[in-house]
Amino acid sequence: MKSADLLQAIFASATDYAIITMDAGGDIQTWNAGAEKITGFRFSEVIGQPLAIIFTPEDCATGAPDLEFSNAVNEGRASDYRWHMRKDGSRFWADGVMTPIHNADGEHIGYLKILRDITEKKRAELQLLEMVSIDALTKLPNRSAFNTRIQEVLSASHRSGQIFILQILDLDGFKEVNDMYGHQAGDDLLVQVAQRMKSVTRDTDFIARLGGDEFVILQPDLHSSQLGGSLANKILDVLSQPFKIDGHEMKSGASIGIAVYPQDAKDVEQLLKKADLALYRVKNDGGNGFSYFTERLDTEVHKRNRAIADLKHTVGKRDLRLEYQPNIDSVTGRAIAIEALLRFNNLALSSYSTEELIGLSIDAGLMPGIGEWVLSEVCTQFQRWRSAGLPRIKISVNFCTRELLDARLAEKIDAMFARSGMRGSDLVIEVTERQLLEKQGISVLEALRSRGIEIAIDDFGTGYSSLSYFRSMPIDILKIDQSFLEAVPEDEQSCAIVIAIINLAHTFHFSVVAEGVESAQQAEFLRQHQCEAAQGFFFSRPLKPDDMTAWLLKDYSINERPGASP
Repeated sequence: MKSADLLQAIFASATDYAIITMDAGGDIQTWNAGAEKITGFRFSEVIGQPLAIIFTPEDCATGAPDLEFSNAVNEGRASDYRWHMRKDGSRFWADGVMTPIHNADGEHIGYLKILRDITEKKRAELQLLEMVSIDALTKLPNRSAFNTRIQEVLSASHRSGQIFILQILDLDGFKEVNDMYGHQAGDDLLVQVAQRMKSVTRDTDFIARLGGDEFVILQPDLHSSQLGGSLANKILDVLSQPFKIDGHEMKSGASIGIAVYPQDAKDVEQLLKKADLALYRVKNDGGNGFSYFTERLDTEVHKRNRAIADLKHTVGKRDLRLEYQPNIDSVTGRAIAIEALLRFNNLALSSYSTEELIGLSIDAGLMPGIGEWVLSEVCTQFQRWRSAGLPRIKISVNFCTRELLDARLAEKIDAMFARSGMRGSDLVIEVTERQLLEKQGISVLEALRSRGIEIAIDDFGTGYSSLSYFRSMPIDILKIDQSFLEAVPEDEQSCAIVIAIINLAHTFHFSVVAEGVESAQQAEFLRQHQCEAAQGFFFSRPLKPDDMTAWLLKDYSINERPGASP
């Protein structure tokens, strides 16, 4: 077979490859059977047409065909790995190469292009990529895809000199949705949240789900850092609208932390850290808002970390103490319970309030250890008061949620009771309203209550819940937060609120203690409206153990109280 005939046979039989030749101007001259099979164009339809006929409109708009010809001439070959167009308008992914054609004199006379259809292979690759880079629930990119994308955005911003913004978003109250309506409702909420976020972002913005209820947004190619706040406000607005899930209407807010490249950080790790610090600030302030990272915030975080280190040292040395404040019976005027209040001795922590230090201790995981120490001290103090001739008097102790997650807590308290002679009826466990709303540790509270220990809701009114929410929970006492007493009895509305709380609490058979009583008028108002007990500076400030002992001995007349025997 002659060489020309052999080449013609190869050209005609290579149906898995498109073999195309063009003249020096780029117009198609030959078009084999493989080209017809792959593109759907017959030879008569493309002869004399520019090769751009099989390029996508997007690639034509960017000059991709001309660039391929130029690269083939200048570099001797041009690789082609892109989407191409068929006659019917569908697309196929092709792997190809173009080389220049020269005559015997070395003159450039045209081009040879060979390509193959690898669409199925490309689809398989895309499916595999989707499996490892797409969140199965929300269909947003996942953490892996985010890690890749932020490196690309950072490199592009470094070259262009433009800023980009990183936003980390965390839903407010998501755990409560799961607890109240189930995990399917939580999943449905996440899907709707993702859809709403996409509705207010640019096509060039990148949204990913990092896991749980945490999302991240990248805003590349920006000219102003203020655009981060503009988008955050849009997101907060759409997420504040009610969600309809499984027949229920529910609301969800969000907390957003914002960091800006390069002014806040020049590497991914630091940028993420600073956006997270800004997010923590929003959460700490009650959520449903956004905050930019600032140097002041960074200073505060370093101060906080120093405080946590001092706390760990303080707790390790047991450089702690308890002070005590009485609860006064509104009818008899005698102390019916004593609240144990934690104090920290370390002078390095003196700029923090006790509430702030307890919050830091919770964050640092120190409260379970502190709680055991407090219980031990309370049992010891109970023995001392009994030895001093005082009658049995209840001691109340504040607990946090993390302590209530200890399944062995009831056993530990039993052991302390056995050593001290204390009984369940001598102890009150106080849990804040917000902690009880989390529904954690309910089973432990029930176990404690079965031992005769009373359970009190502390600071009622600060968690924005209703009393009816607690009616099925293991609760005996409700403590009205002191903020409700500030304007009593002068302000009629304040009085009405306090009266309503007392009456509703009695409906659910809770006894009531009012905190923050500072005047005789307030004490008399509470007595008139059947509030069982009161606590505050009007009766006594928190006292050291020996001072509290002296106060109790003065308050109790043992001879007048024959019923005070063990």
